[in-house]
Amino acid sequence: MATGTFAHLPPDIQQIAHLDADARIAHIRAERWIQHAAAERLLGYLQEACDQPPRERMENLLLLGESGMGKTMLIRKFERQNAVRFDEVAGVQRRPVVVMLMAPQPTEAEFFNRVLEALDAPSAGYWAGGGQLRTSAIRLLREVGARVLVIDEINSVLAGTPRQQRLFLQLLRFLSNNLRLALVGAGVPEARHALLSDAQLRSRFTDIELPAWTPGEDLRDFVTRLVWSLPLRQPSPVDSAKLRAMLATRSGGVTLGICKAVERAAVAAIRTGRERIELASFEDPEIWRGVAAPGRATRARRPPEGSRA
Repeated sequence: MATGTFAHLPPDIQQIAHLDADARIAHIRAERWIQHAAAERLLGYLQEACDQPPRERMENLLLLGESGMGKTMLIRKFERQNAVRFDEVAGVQRRPVVVMLMAPQPTEAEFFNRVLEALDAPSAGYWAGGGQLRTSAIRLLREVGARVLVIDEINSVLAGTPRQQRLFLQLLRFLSNNLRLALVGAGVPEARHALLSDAQLRSRFTDIELPAWTPGEDLRDFVTRLVWSLPLRQPSPVDSAKLRAMLATRSGGVTLGICKAVERAAVAAIRTGRERIELASFEDPEIWRGVAAPGRATRARRPPEGSRA
């Protein structure tokens, strides 16, 4: 066991820093939530949607971001924050926030099968009619006390025919009106097009965005907290404008690319015994393997005028 208190790390990570190299590398490679300023803002908007009182016209959100920006992790964190204990009296597991994955085709039957899967309920099978599945899903959403239905990968609606898209948007309106719950659609920016054809539904959604990272204070906060989560035994001098610019540029501003590069640098630091990350750590081409170059994937963009993110 290593000696030292590793005071540069949070208490829970200090304990991991005492473990051997393999255990520390496994921790680095494991999926984990990194709380940071930009995520806290978006979680606040999601919580506002959850806390609104039931009414005829619910305020809905469209969470937009390029692939790899962390939308799914964000909505799963939102789901965990609103988890409640099992209701012993009613014998029901309440689910204020229900997260579902959009079906590949926007048909009623496939949509409600996905809702039932999200509720851990046995569906009637894909052979069942849409009406039967709709009745079962709506009943269960009421029973679990759903206040928000999150539809991840909502941009999949664009794979449907124009008629399927129209019917699906009508279905969303029906769900919001009938259950008086908030809808959160999460997807890539093209998801906006899924709602543009229905002016009534579009007016009920507010866009919030996970924009590509730029070398500012938000990225500084994120990188600092990311490095704090890594069980390196020496302090890492990463508060560098040059390092932030490199991460934002070479990753295309995509969260996944930034995390890959930092985590690979941390693994290399453990294996070489350096036990810290610094600007020179990112000179190794292996660090950037598979990470998007600028212009090939996401481009750093400003949030659109009027956007809340």
